[in-house]
This record gives sequence, structure tokens and C-alpha cells, in this order.
Amino acid sequence: MEIWKPVKGYEGIYEVSSYGRVRSMERISYRRNRWGTITEYHKKGSILKACYDGKRNYLFVGLHKGQEVTLRTVHRLVAEAFVPNPDNMPEVNHKDEDKTNNHVDNLEWCDSAYNTNYGTSLQRKTEATRLAVLQYDFDGNFIAEYP
Repeated sequence: MEIWKPVKGYEGIYEVSSYGRVRSMERISYRRNRWGTITEYHKKGSILKACYDGKRNYLFVGLHKGQEVTLRTVHRLVAEAFVPNPDNMPEVNHKDEDKTNNHVDNLEWCDSAYNTNYGTSLQRKTEATRLAVLQYDFDGNFIAEYP
């Protein structure tokens, strides 16, 4: 069953679910038009579309509060709302190593060393930077390739 909790610092504006979804709350908001008049309007709640950060491979959302927009990663919002952190650990680890799986059961608080060395992390980093070595004789003839 999907459970919703308020996003810390955005109570009454946004909620995050145990499944890793974020939604805006239905509320009354205010805006200023170009003549300086402030008007009240009804803002419907909706599920936010998470954006994919292709560089770090995380999902993030933009949270609006007043005139400011803050980009927050979805996994961190879920962990802050649902996963206890009694040791005040600074990072959130994805247990299945899929950074787009932000379900509460897939997240855990950890330190940087644990997060860096978790699972197949070192193997994946090694393979990403590995270069093949090619062997040629003095006449330029290919002999062998070594990973």
C-alpha cells in the first residue's frame, strides 16, 4: 500500500510516497500580476514528473516555495520521510544499485565509504575506465588484444 508523508520543509505544499513518487498538494496560492495586484487562486494537486539526471543517473524534482525553486533528488526525499537515520548518516544507498528505483524498501542510510564500495560499484567503475591493450610486432602486424 502506498503511503504519503509531507516533504520536510515543504509541509502543506508537497508530499512524497513510499513508492518514490512526489505530488503537490491542492491549496490556495497567491500571485502578483504585472500591475502589482496580488490575486488568490486555487492550485490543484498533481503527481510531479521526475526528471532524469543523465550525469549522475538520479531522478529529481523541482520544489517551489515562494519565488524559489529547489532541485531535490527523489531518493533523498523518500529516505528523509520514511527511513530512520538514528546514526545521522549523510548518504542514501540504493540496495539494488538501480538509482531510479526509489521505493522505500530499496533505500538505506550509509556513510560515503559504504556507498562508494557497495555491491558491484568498483567493478563497474573499473570496466568504465578500462582500455584494451593491443600488441603489434615491429612490422605493424596485429598479434593480440588484452583487456
